Amino acid sequence: MEKLPNQTDSQDLMHIRHTIQSMEMPVDSFSNKIMNRLEEKNRRSSKTKRMKKTLVAASTAAALGAGIIGSGFVSPAMAESLGDIPLVSNVFKLAGDLGLRTAHEKGLITEGNQSDTQDGITISVPQVMYDGTRVSMAIHRKAPGLTSYLNGSHVNTDGEVISEPEGTKGTIRRVDLFMNGKPLTHLSESLARQINVGWGPGVDKDSAILRFSDLSNQGLGDPAFPDQFDLTMKLTLEGVNDPFTINVPVKKSINNNIVLSSSMTKEFDHIRVTLEKAELSPSTTRVSIIEDGTSNEIPKRYKDDKTTILQLGYDVFDDHGTRLELLGGQGNDEGSKRYTYKDYTYEPFKVTPKSFTIKPFLHVYKDKNENHGEFLLDSNGEPVKEYIKELEMAIPVTE
Repeated sequence: MEKLPNQTDSQDLMHIRHTIQSMEMPVDSFSNKIMNRLEEKNRRSSKTKRMKKTLVAASTAAALGAGIIGSGFVSPAMAESLGDIPLVSNVFKLAGDLGLRTAHEKGLITEGNQSDTQDGITISVPQVMYDGTRVSMAIHRKAPGLTSYLNGSHVNTDGEVISEPEGTKGTIRRVDLFMNGKPLTHLSESLARQINVGWGPGVDKDSAILRFSDLSNQGLGDPAFPDQFDLTMKLTLEGVNDPFTINVPVKKSINNNIVLSSSMTKEFDHIRVTLEKAELSPSTTRVSIIEDGTSNEIPKRYKDDKTTILQLGYDVFDDHGTRLELLGGQGNDEGSKRYTYKDYTYEPFKVTPKSFTIKPFLHVYKDKNENHGEFLLDSNGEPVKEYIKELEMAIPVTE
C-alpha cells in the first residue's frame, strides 16, 4: 500500500455514532449488549468536554484545519472561504474522517446523482466509497424551510451538543439496506446476522455520512461483500410517511489492501484475546478480535455477572505512538464456543507503519467499586482508560 498524504496533526476527531433501527429483540440478547457496548464510549462521551471539542473538529471544516465553531456554524472568515465550494459534491472532502478525505484526494470515490422525493423533500446520494472494509455513503437532503439537522444533532456556538427533539421532522429515523435485492438489515434471523449501520455528521445541517461493514469477521461463516453490487437504500425521515428509495451501484475502488492474519494470542487474568485479522487500506484500518471470556475465574472488573462478554475496548497505535480514531464496531457471541467476536473500524494510518500495537483497555468509572456507570474523566475532560499491558499485541506489517 502506498503512502497516504499527510494531514493536519492538530485535528482532534471523534464521530458521533448512531445505532439505527429500534429492533425488537430479547432483553437478554448478548449480541445486542455487545453492539450497545461497542457504541457505549461515544454515547457516554457525548456528555464530556471532549465531545464538545471534537464535534467541532468533525464538522465541515475539519479537513480545512480550523475555523468552524460548531457543526453547521461557520465563522465569517470560513464562510467566505467556503463560498465557492459546492458542498453537495464535496461531503467526503470536507468530512471529519481522515479516510474519506484521503479517498476523495486519491479519486477512490464514486460520484452519483441518485435521488428520491417525498412530501417536497429530496434525498440524494452524491458520493459512495467502498474500500473492501467499509461502505460509506454521503447523504444529502434538499428541504426548503426545514431547519432541523439531518443527522439528528449538532454543536452550537458555545460548543454544546444539541440533539433534535424526538420526532423532529426531517431527521433520519431508520435505514433499511438491500444488496442485489436481498435485505442486509432487519432480517428474521438473529441480530448477529444483521448489518449494523451507523450515521454521523456531514458538512452542514442537510448532510450526513452513513457507513457499514460486512459480517465476514463475526465467526459465523458470513461472506465478505463482493467487489461490486447493487445497493438499495430505504431511508425513513421523521415526519415523512413513505421511505425514500434510492438505488446505488457500489464498486470496490481499492485492490491493494494489506491483510494480516497473525492469529496472535495473549492471555492474562484467565482471559484469551486473539487478533483474528487486520486489514489496512488507504481509507480504513479494520481490526477483528476474538475474546474468550468463558472462564469462571475472570475478575469481576472485566465483565458483567453471568455473561461471557468482556468490557474491553481496543486502541490502535502506529509505530510512532499515534492513536487511530475509532469509527465504529459490531460484534456477537452467538458462536458455539460462546467466544465474543468484535470487529472494529478505525481511521487509516497516515503512512503504512512497519508495525502497530493493539492496546486493550478498561474504562475507569467514578464509582470504582462498579464496572458500569459514569466514566471518570481526566483533567482534559477525557474518559480515563486502564490499559492492560499484558494483553497488548505488537503486529508487524508486511506488504
